[in-house]
Amino acid sequence: MILLAHTHQPGRHCASSGIRDLAEYHGLALDEPMCFGIGAGLGLWYLKDGNIPASRMVHVRSLDMEVRFFHHINVPFAWERFADPRESEDRLRAHLENGRPAIIQTDIFYLPYYNSGTHFPGHLITVWGCDETRRIFYVTDTEREGLLEVPFDDLGKARFSSGSLFDLRGNLFAPASLPPLDDLPEIIVTAVTHNSRVLEDCSSPFQGLAALDTWRQEIDQWETFDDWQWTARLAYQVIEKRGTGGGGFRLMYAEFLAAAAAAQVPGISSLGLPEKMKAAAAAWKALADALKEASERPTPDFAVVSERLERVWQVENDYHRAAAGLA
Repeated sequence: MILLAHTHQPGRHCASSGIRDLAEYHGLALDEPMCFGIGAGLGLWYLKDGNIPASRMVHVRSLDMEVRFFHHINVPFAWERFADPRESEDRLRAHLENGRPAIIQTDIFYLPYYNSGTHFPGHLITVWGCDETRRIFYVTDTEREGLLEVPFDDLGKARFSSGSLFDLRGNLFAPASLPPLDDLPEIIVTAVTHNSRVLEDCSSPFQGLAALDTWRQEIDQWETFDDWQWTARLAYQVIEKRGTGGGGFRLMYAEFLAAAAAAQVPGISSLGLPEKMKAAAAAWKALADALKEASERPTPDFAVVSERLERVWQVENDYHRAAAGLA
């Protein structure tokens, strides 16, 4: 049996809470909003093609937060990927034997404590140990307290699954150590400006502020979808309920900005970034509420959703224009 001393604290989002736990294990005192912010976690996606669960899907987190967090603290990052579950299981046990907890990507459908009928590949959890006699791994997960048991077979299935945004091949990351953050203010400035540059990149109409514009232009079409109620309901859930911490991750990012201003980055306060991000969080929550209400109507009506999309568009542009002045 192998069981490392876990540092888990219940959190709001799977990746940012898992990274926080890993950071503390390696001696970095960072809270979850700071990990989310250093990882440039804000995202904007409007998806209409491919294997998605509704006619349109909104996504409000960056796809590379894990990469960006470790890149910004000067740690090389790449998911270890494997040809088959047995190989990945052996590698995970080897990391644990060497005193390295691992963050891994999973499909919640196969995690027994979720008892979910829905596939979602990409959910991040942290592995702290295993018992080969009982054939279980010990993991921690987002808002749940303490260690959870997952059978070897279930975790193997969870780590090899595919979806619209993810293709899991036993994805894991288990660093030997993490360096002290002697230049935290510089790291924060780099992360904040990078996040805004990505969202302002208009090279794709389905990513960043351009994606938000595409959604604004298409919202009148939503009432024609056969699954208009589910499309609206899913967008509400993704923005407000599914591990975002509220307001499409903007509330947690506002907390990061407030803490960053106190960490000797005065430009964040002088540019009014925490307040602008709080306004964005409120606008996203109001949009989510309108989507929820629309999903519960007997006939499609997206007039209020359209109005609140305009408000989101305004506050997102206001924040990112201001954030450009931090560079």
